[in-house]
Amino acid sequence: MILIKSVSNAFSNKKLAKTFPALSVSLAAVMAMSVNGVAQAQEYKKITRLGTSQSVCEGGVETAAELQTFFANNPEKVRSILTDSGWSGDADALLAAVANGEMTEKAFPVGTKLAWMGSKKNGKYVALPYREWAGKQSFSGFELKLNDSCRVYELAIPKACCNVSLISVSEDTTSPECAPKPVAVAPVEVAPAIAEEPVAKVDPLALVPFFGAFVGTETRPRFETAWQMDMRDSSGLVGLKAGLLKPLSEKTSLSGVLSYYDRNGINGGNEYPENNFAIDFGVERKLSERAFIGGGIGAWNVDDSDFRDASVYGLVGGDIGKSKLQWFLEGRVFDSDSQNHDSLSDNKMVSAGIRYLIK
Repeated sequence: MILIKSVSNAFSNKKLAKTFPALSVSLAAVMAMSVNGVAQAQEYKKITRLGTSQSVCEGGVETAAELQTFFANNPEKVRSILTDSGWSGDADALLAAVANGEMTEKAFPVGTKLAWMGSKKNGKYVALPYREWAGKQSFSGFELKLNDSCRVYELAIPKACCNVSLISVSEDTTSPECAPKPVAVAPVEVAPAIAEEPVAKVDPLALVPFFGAFVGTETRPRFETAWQMDMRDSSGLVGLKAGLLKPLSEKTSLSGVLSYYDRNGINGGNEYPENNFAIDFGVERKLSERAFIGGGIGAWNVDDSDFRDASVYGLVGGDIGKSKLQWFLEGRVFDSDSQNHDSLSDNKMVSAGIRYLIK
């Protein structure tokens, strides 16, 4: 109620409301929120009886004429209630509206909520905040919609007690004098649009070339002349690769790679080339914006038919910062026709490297 009374005081200046109707409308919105919006969040006290010792008019009224007589003979009681409620309107306007018979009879249903309700308490006429009718059936009364200072007050006056009650306050949007005055706005000069240079569109599914380098180890069965048989042998690898990525979607791409590698540390007496070429075909898929996995098949030593064999590989990698460089780790197993060294542990390669995407 303190908030409602504070806002109401801003409306008490009738000259202000008439001189600045737009300001009055704005303040009416604040008052409407105070009464309707804030009140809805409050806990309403339920009332189940009317016409008790708290009645403003003993015995009540039955007709509009009787209500007019009561208001005419007891204006101080009505004014006292309005003052205690923080009434923002004109008490004289309310008394005049009743005297002119502007109210209509109405049955107010169970559940009707009142922002405040007039009452006689300890011999004084006051306004009790947040009341809700919770009787067994609707109560008979008078409804009055009062237009005053660009606001519309909806009031209820029960026949059983004459306890003047406020249901809601809203803006008066129909009266011409309450409409906001248009504000003159100086024309704004608009600078001519600057033609933007066309930006070449990049096809997200276009081929992406790349090249890279790698180091690793290779374990293979190699024919040793001294023993006249295949022997398990490991050697180091360094190499270069170049390839193409063909995106199929935002996350999946086909890959084709040509590699050249040089071996270091082949055991003496082994018959095996020191450098060769390989071709790989596979698929890569993004795990996230910066990481990927892949795999495929390859032909190893494609330039030497005596040592050419198939392989299967898998790799994982990711972006290096925000550059076009990527790191990768690769594992590969080879098909072997060796009779005594055909296990995966005897036919494998692991490597690590970097590659640069040209896009």
